[in-house]
Amino acid sequence: MTAAATFEYGTCRLRDIQVPHVEESPDKPNSVKFTETLTLGDRTVLPSKRFWNSLQIRFGFTHNIFRYFSHEEVFRRISQKAPDDKVRYCLEIEDAAAPPTLLAVSSPKAAVIRRDELEQLLTRYRAKEHAYHDGVIRSCHAPRHSSPFTISGDGFEAQYVIETPIDAFGRPAVYLALLRQVCSNGAIAMTPAFRSEINLGRGSENPTFGLERALEGFNNEEGFAALRQRFESSTKSWASIHEVTRLGRTVSGMLQCREVSNRLGMTVKGGDGAKHDDTPVMNAFGKMTGDLTRVYGLANMDALSAKRQRTLPSACRVYDLLNFASELATHHAKPEGGRKLQAYIGDLVSGEYDLEGTADQFPDWRDFFVEGSAKGAAKRKK
Repeated sequence: MTAAATFEYGTCRLRDIQVPHVEESPDKPNSVKFTETLTLGDRTVLPSKRFWNSLQIRFGFTHNIFRYFSHEEVFRRISQKAPDDKVRYCLEIEDAAAPPTLLAVSSPKAAVIRRDELEQLLTRYRAKEHAYHDGVIRSCHAPRHSSPFTISGDGFEAQYVIETPIDAFGRPAVYLALLRQVCSNGAIAMTPAFRSEINLGRGSENPTFGLERALEGFNNEEGFAALRQRFESSTKSWASIHEVTRLGRTVSGMLQCREVSNRLGMTVKGGDGAKHDDTPVMNAFGKMTGDLTRVYGLANMDALSAKRQRTLPSACRVYDLLNFASELATHHAKPEGGRKLQAYIGDLVSGEYDLEGTADQFPDWRDFFVEGSAKGAAKRKK
C-alpha cells in the first residue's frame, strides 16, 4: 500500500456485483475458475483472494462450487434464496486511474475499524512499528511490564503483534512474539496456542474499545513464559531431518512464488537448468543444516519415511531453524512469505521437538545466517 492509498466502504446487494462471462477451458473442464474482474455498480474492480474467502464464509459455500457452476449462476441463486444478500464492501484505491481492489465483504451489522482511526490509535499508544498488507494492518508492541532476558547468551525482548483487519473480515488477533536483539529478528508464534482474539462487538458500538483495552494493558505472563521455555528448549535439541525438510520446503515454495527478495531468490547458476537450490538463501540453508544426503548416503532424503526422518538429527539445532526462519521473515521475505515462515515458527514451538533435549552443549551461535541481514538490521535500528 502506498502512502496515497485510500479505502472506500459501502453496502450493496450481491446481485449488484456483476460477473463477466468466463470461458471454460477445454483442457480442464472442471477446474476452479475465478474471474479477474468484477463490476460493482458502474465500476470495474479487481477481486482479491480475501474477497472470495469472505464471500464463501458470508454465504456458506466453498470454492469448489465454481467447478460446476458459473459465477453468474452462483451469485444469482444466492440472491434469490438468501433471506438477506446485503454485504458491506471495502475498496482499496491506489491509483485513481486504475481499477480499485475489492477487499473483503462482510455483514453490514459487523463492526469495522477504519484505517485512519486505527493509525491514530496506534500512534497514541506508540506502536513500535506497523505495516499494511492485503486488508490487514500488523502492529508490533511491547508489554507494559517486561524486561529483557537472555537465552544461551542471546538477548531477547517479549513483544506482541496485533493483526487488525480494516475490511471487517475477521477479528483483530494478538500473537505472542520474541525479538532477538543482536539481529532484530522478530519471531512471531503464529499458532492457536499463542493467539487470542479481540471482540469488537456489534457495528453500532465503539469498535475500538476492545482494541484500546489490549493496547493499554495487554500482558500474558503465562504465555510469554511458555514461549520463552520453548526457545530455551530449542537450544538443547538437535533439529531432525523432518523439521529441517519442512522449513526447506517452505522456503522453496516461497522462491517459486517470488516471495523472497530478488537478490536472494536469483539463481547462482544461469541457464534453463538452474534450480532453486542454487539461490543464495538455499545455499545458506544448506550450510546451516549440513549436507544430509552425503551424511546419510542417500540421493534424496524423501526416500526416508516421515517417522524415520523424525529420529535422525541434522547438523544444526532447532534454535538455528527458529533464527533462520525469523531472520528471513524479518529482513528478506515479502509479506506473504513472512506469514508462512512465522506460521512455521509457531507450529514448531507449540509442540514437542522431534529430538527434544538431545543436545547437552551450547555452541557459539551465529548472529546472522543469510548474507546482508546485518545491513538490514542496522537500518531497522536507525
